[in-house]
Amino acid sequence: MDTVEIENFTRDVKNDLNNLDGLVNYYDFLGNHNIRSIVFNPENDQSFFDGAVVAVLDQRYREFFRSKFNTEMDELLRLDILEIIRAHMPYIQKKLNE
Repeated sequence: MDTVEIENFTRDVKNDLNNLDGLVNYYDFLGNHNIRSIVFNPENDQSFFDGAVVAVLDQRYREFFRSKFNTEMDELLRLDILEIIRAHMPYIQKKLNE
């Protein structure tokens, strides 16, 4: 895979994260996977929430990468993807609080 393919993949991730309604509906964060109800009285509710959402999205994009390129994502690209996810966390939080 070349730089253009990686840039296209990164752009696809950003576009996917901009479709929050689709993500919320797909993962049913507000229904079956209401992560706030999984643990009663966590010490840091916000940290737990952020970690759970990041973990779900990280898994999504690693699987997407594997299916698209038939190889595992390298750690540098994974860190870039995690930063993109973290940058979108305020918007995801806002959407889930509606």
